[in-house]
Amino acid sequence: MVCDTAAVVARAAADAAGRLTAAGVSPDALGRFVPARRRLFGTRPPRIERVGSAWVVGRLLVSVTGELFAATHTLRAHVPKPHINYPSESARERDQLRHAAIRGGFREGETVHWDAVPIIASELTDTSAPVLVRDGMPMVIWSASAPAASAQPLPEYLDARIELLLSVRS
Repeated sequence: MVCDTAAVVARAAADAAGRLTAAGVSPDALGRFVPARRRLFGTRPPRIERVGSAWVVGRLLVSVTGELFAATHTLRAHVPKPHINYPSESARERDQLRHAAIRGGFREGETVHWDAVPIIASELTDTSAPVLVRDGMPMVIWSASAPAASAQPLPEYLDARIELLLSVRS
């Protein structure tokens, strides 16, 4: 079965956004990391700035405008407490990213998905992840550790994940 991949992706994403909006599910924030920049009289610290809103649907993010993204990094914005010692360098980096979200204008405790990768139908191949194309049909590999053979069609994947999300809410 060969189909128009771009049309299937666009229709599935738009349908998912419509269903989630109609159900009253609140989307999370989408952000983009902006590194520190030298200015004339100092350095502007790094920040994560808002670029939109999206729902988490399994391994994917569906934006309120009906676009698909591969989920990457997630954090909750917060102002870090002053620490003299962190247990690890990675803990310090996580705290700095959370603070970068606050500097970007996110509210304390707000969930932010940052640097999400847009899923562009024309660029999908039979080896892309988490969405790949098989016989023209966009397919989703439901887990990072799952084999590509277990991928399911994008519309079915979104339907199943949205049903699960809505059943948990009720």
